[in-house]
Amino acid sequence: MISQFFNNVYSSLSSVPHDTLMWIIWGSFAAIFLMSVIANFVSGAVRSASKRPFLCLVNAYTAVTLAGFLTANELAPSILAASLFWCAGYLAYGLLCVITKPSKRKTVSQIAFSSIPPQQPSVPPVRTDTVPAKASVRLDHAMTVTDKLLAKSLGKSDRQELEKLKNTLVVLQMKGNLSTAETDILNDNFNALLKLMAKYNV
Repeated sequence: MISQFFNNVYSSLSSVPHDTLMWIIWGSFAAIFLMSVIANFVSGAVRSASKRPFLCLVNAYTAVTLAGFLTANELAPSILAASLFWCAGYLAYGLLCVITKPSKRKTVSQIAFSSIPPQQPSVPPVRTDTVPAKASVRLDHAMTVTDKLLAKSLGKSDRQELEKLKNTLVVLQMKGNLSTAETDILNDNFNALLKLMAKYNV
């Protein structure tokens, strides 16, 4: 029964003039290729999508081309025709890949990196309180001590704490006049420096 079914299919294809059959096969492939090109220019989603399905279509049409030629030709010329069509199909696939633009979407790591704001030493909001006159003197002294400590062989945790402390001092020094709250921060940092000075004999 299965053999009879395929014999009927073969008879139906053989009854169609060979040229007409091949025009139908190749014409439908050309129409699909043309629609694919147009869709690539019209739709961004299609342009960024994989072109593997078209490559599978090329392989399928190569098999159909071989079958179509075998209805009216010997095996050797049929294989040659199928091979030439396969090459032409791969060229069409390559053209689709060329007109495909790479996606401009950021990777997850790029988005995560760009979303992290640069870290700066946290300084409370500036208040308009009176600034003690000796604050700038203490700040200069703290900077000098910090540089001396950094020149020594420090433990990892102490060096990290000292570098963070120095960043805070730099921000305070750039501000010039300090508010009462900022002076309190300076005092806290100075106390931390005193502990490190005692630890490392500075």
